[in-house]
Amino acid sequence: MKNFFLITLLIGFSDLLSAQKKQERDIWSGTYLVNEINNKVSTITDTLVMSRIKDASPKEIPAKEESDLARWSMTSKRDGGKDKITVKQFLFDVEDDEDGYKEFGWTDLHKEGKMNCIDGGHFFICQTQPNTTVMFGKDESYFTKTGIFGIWLHYGVVELQKR
Repeated sequence: MKNFFLITLLIGFSDLLSAQKKQERDIWSGTYLVNEINNKVSTITDTLVMSRIKDASPKEIPAKEESDLARWSMTSKRDGGKDKITVKQFLFDVEDDEDGYKEFGWTDLHKEGKMNCIDGGHFFICQTQPNTTVMFGKDESYFTKTGIFGIWLHYGVVELQKR
């Protein structure tokens, strides 16, 4: 009887450890202060709240996006949280030749775990190491103090600070 209990306990513990290994770390959920930078002056213009939501259904998305179904909901406190935007990670699937980092020259950074980005349609947000100069192609660069920056279609580059 003792052996049965011990074996059952070990199997349960083994299952728990394997479930923990499969869990992904959520680097995106949280609250972010958005700092617009004009003439080297930083102004907090918004607070974004991002939270993990249900994965996308493979039946409802283009086939090329099936390699990453994780999704987040993002709201802006500036608009009172009325509009929820669904965001997704940049696609990166070597087997299907999908690389959202390629156009910015960040593929190697992503492979090394030094750059992760999400896409919201008219903007994207990236996380890298704090105090990093990020290159956009060969000519443009941006220094991110916090390691979190975004690019909005009508605003340009913004610095984000995770709270």
